[in-house]
Amino acid sequence: MQPSQDLLQRCRKNNRKAHNELYRLCFAYLLAICLRYTSNREDAEAILNQGFLKIITHLDKYNKEIPFKSWCSRVMVNTIIDEFRRDKKRRDHQSEIDLNDADHLSPVDWNEAAQQLDAEELERLIQELPETSRAVFNLYAIEGFSHKEIGKLLGLSDGTSKWHVSFARKTLQEKLKVITKQLLSISLMF
Repeated sequence: MQPSQDLLQRCRKNNRKAHNELYRLCFAYLLAICLRYTSNREDAEAILNQGFLKIITHLDKYNKEIPFKSWCSRVMVNTIIDEFRRDKKRRDHQSEIDLNDADHLSPVDWNEAAQQLDAEELERLIQELPETSRAVFNLYAIEGFSHKEIGKLLGLSDGTSKWHVSFARKTLQEKLKVITKQLLSISLMF
C-alpha cells in the first residue's frame, strides 16, 4: 500500500478523484485496523472514514521518509483513541465488570489452542471482549504501546491498563480452553 507521489500530490491539491483513489487503495488495510477495536463493521467503517479524513487533511504533515502505511496506521490508531475518549462518558455510565468474575478463570496451553485456531477465529474472540479491555489489549499486544502510554492516551492509570490486559488474556485463555475442548471432543468422535 504505497501510493505514488503523484497521487499524494493530487490529494494535497484537493483532487476528489485522487482522494477516492487513495481511499480505495487504503480501505482494506485501514478497515482491518478499525475492526480490531470495534464490535461491528459499521462502527469500524465510521471510524475509518473519520481517520481517512484526517489522513487527507494532514497529508502536508506526511514525511515521505516514513512508509505511508506506517503513517496511516498511526493516524488511524490515534483516531480510534480519540473516538474511545469521546465515548468514555457512555462507558462510564455502564455497569462495571465484576472483578471477581476474572478470578475463576484457569490457565490454558496457548500452543495447543493456537495450533487449532486460525487468525479469523482468534480475531472473533478478541471482538467479544468488553470494549475497554479490547482497546487496551489491542494497543498493548498489537500496537506495542506501554501501559504508561495507554494510560495517558485513554485516561486510565497504569494499573488499570495492566488489569485490562490481564483480564483480556485470561478471558481469551478461557475461551480458547473451551474451544480446544470442543475441538478435541469432535476429533475423538472421528
